Amino acid sequence: MSILKLSLKVLSTHLIMSLIQVALMPAFFGILQKNEVYQWIIGIIYIAIFWLVIYADTSSKGLDDAKADKYKPYKGFIAGLIACIPAFILYIGALVYPTNTNGINWFQPALRIWLVPYIKIFTSFEEAMPHIAMVMALLLPLVTGISYMDGLRKRQKILMAIEKTDALRNEKSKLGLYNKKNKDK
Repeated sequence: MSILKLSLKVLSTHLIMSLIQVALMPAFFGILQKNEVYQWIIGIIYIAIFWLVIYADTSSKGLDDAKADKYKPYKGFIAGLIACIPAFILYIGALVYPTNTNGINWFQPALRIWLVPYIKIFTSFEEAMPHIAMVMALLLPLVTGISYMDGLRKRQKILMAIEKTDALRNEKSKLGLYNKKNKDK
């Protein structure tokens, strides 16, 4: 899979996960849930689910590339950087464009929606917005890169299991031949 295709796959996965998590946000972060500990637990679960989906998707692509001898260790990191382009654009918009007459810079809410898995971090460190959003966005290339590299590890593990099975099969066949020769005597 090419870097561009991988980055589009990561980008689409990110979009889908953001939409799902935005849809589920009222249920988990609703007005009734004022407990900070509860909100942090849900926030960590949001991040974990997001990273787990990205991991599963990207590591399977790394495994596929390792099978096809198209594996490049940097591919996941570059794909993650390309998938961060919307966050970069929203971040720059949040910095450059002034707030409108209502006191709202529409790039900041858009940035929060795009990076919704980290929403609890954004609300807890409101004074650091939008800079903290960029820090969180830069985690995506790390997650995709490490996940993609894990595909190679999975491939090596599969090859070792196949090799072990073949060696065991050969050993069993030798024992079967040896026992058969002894029975004939």
